[in-house]
Amino acid sequence: MGLVGKGISVIHFDETYYAQPKLLQNKHEDLDFRRMQHVNLFCEEESLTILKQRLQRRSQKGITFIGSGNYHYITYLLLKELTKPFTLVLFDNHPDLESAYNLDKGLLSCGSWVTHALKKLPLLQQVVIIGPTTISQQHIHHHVSIFPFDGRHDYTLKSILSKILTQNVYISIDKDVLHTSEVKTNWDQGIMNLHTLIDYLEMIGKHKRIEGIDICGEEQISPVDLLLPNYQAMIRKNEKANIAILNTCLKAS
Repeated sequence: MGLVGKGISVIHFDETYYAQPKLLQNKHEDLDFRRMQHVNLFCEEESLTILKQRLQRRSQKGITFIGSGNYHYITYLLLKELTKPFTLVLFDNHPDLESAYNLDKGLLSCGSWVTHALKKLPLLQQVVIIGPTTISQQHIHHHVSIFPFDGRHDYTLKSILSKILTQNVYISIDKDVLHTSEVKTNWDQGIMNLHTLIDYLEMIGKHKRIEGIDICGEEQISPVDLLLPNYQAMIRKNEKANIAILNTCLKAS
């Protein structure tokens, strides 16, 4: 079992990853999307088509770094590349199951992409979401299992694995699922610690065939921010978490 996709791709919507040189020491393929318009939070149909075409041309499809959670909808495009029935395992403080209302306007958002995937991808059998601190009635769906992390539950590895019914899985990680002591993102964060996340990743890798993995949840920064000491400390913290997650994923290869 383990990760079957090969290679690392790093998507650049901004300068964030260029400030993480230790992460970029790993052999990878760069995808520069910094000049693209109409892609932040919401992605227009024309831009989505361009992103899809450029992603399909990449050669490294095992692990993908997406950047800020504002671009988490990229996962939907990565899921469209899969060719066998699969389960999406999502680590996220937000279920991303908002109404697909904006889709009627030709928009895909970082908050509704899971809803869109459930409607549009017949190979997606189920979604297992791990880590949100709050859930609402609109998140209830018969193809979705949610494990909220609100300080009142303690989930065994076995209990989570029991909800992943397919042999093939795709893992998407938004680091806002982690406590603020572990990373700093541009969204409100959960309470999971990095050690727990890594334990889950290792467990899934031992028992399931992982078709691909993506990682987002960077704090958006500008070139000016890079000069500020507090941003430097934040970048080092986020880079350390990225490397720990990446090494865990690579061990599953």
